[in-house]
Amino acid sequence: MRNRPGLAMIVSLALLAAAQQAAAEIKFEIIDSARSIQGIALPSGTRIEYTESGRINYAILERPAAVQDLPCQGWIYFYESGKVRDAELSRDVSLQGIRLGKGSRIYLYESGKLRSGTLAEGKVIGGVKVVDGARVFLFETGKLVNVYLTKAQEIQGVECAPGPVDFYDDGRLKSATLARAAEIGHIRYPAGSVMDFYPSGRVNRAALSEPVKIEGDLYGEGTRVNFGEDGKVLPVR
Repeated sequence: MRNRPGLAMIVSLALLAAAQQAAAEIKFEIIDSARSIQGIALPSGTRIEYTESGRINYAILERPAAVQDLPCQGWIYFYESGKVRDAELSRDVSLQGIRLGKGSRIYLYESGKLRSGTLAEGKVIGGVKVVDGARVFLFETGKLVNVYLTKAQEIQGVECAPGPVDFYDDGRLKSATLARAAEIGHIRYPAGSVMDFYPSGRVNRAALSEPVKIEGDLYGEGTRVNFGEDGKVLPVR
């Protein structure tokens, strides 16, 4: 009796066949003249990859061009609906009153509203002043989710170090790294400490960059100290 293939081999062959079929269904082309494809105007020389359903997945521009009123260069990804999902800007542009820099990769909600981009100039967004060069991440409402700072700046009374800064959906500061030592709630925290805040502005959690004495106890470098809304240290669980 001949040896029959094991289950693992059968599954592997089935997966390989499925992958080969999927690959065969993905179509690439380079258009030799300007065309409108699925309502998307694209210039000549553009390389296009289609999804299995036949929709445009991405396009690679041979030269800068306006796509859906966006000045684009290089790679552009699309939603299944055909709306631009993300693209690299070929020049500075303003979206929703926010100036975004050339070379910045922007991400859009399917509604067309800005999701993420790098600021070409400082801007007040949702009541928060954000310096130029920062990368912003927005709720679809236009309020801040997160900012990635390239230089230190004060936000809501906290001197924030370069790096990520998070916000609640109402714009209040949620977390940041201290750019310099600061006294918050009668406790002096060293520069480099990562601070989490309650919506009230009180400290929720502090990851210490240096030893700190709190309520008579010394907490070492790297310790994460949790606080209640009343400002008292919570017991370690």
